[in-house]
Amino acid sequence: MHFTGIHPFTHDLTELLDFLKDMGLKVPKRLYMYADALTPHYTLARYPGKKPLKYNRELAKRCLKYAREIIKWVKAKASEKG
Repeated sequence: MHFTGIHPFTHDLTELLDFLKDMGLKVPKRLYMYADALTPHYTLARYPGKKPLKYNRELAKRCLKYAREIIKWVKAKASEKG
């Protein structure tokens, strides 16, 4: 939204990163790994009916780390573009 005023209608984090890549941003490969790992967690929460994941402290910490890394990168890129 910050760059173009539009965004793809999706909850898939990988697709959202692809959108930024298509706009000319160099998205680090690790963020794709993080996005791929996080997307199922959101999808299961939004669209119940699938087998729920079992969470433990380690999984929760990993998900938070991945989300924070993606958010940090996006905020940095947004501030670069003014």
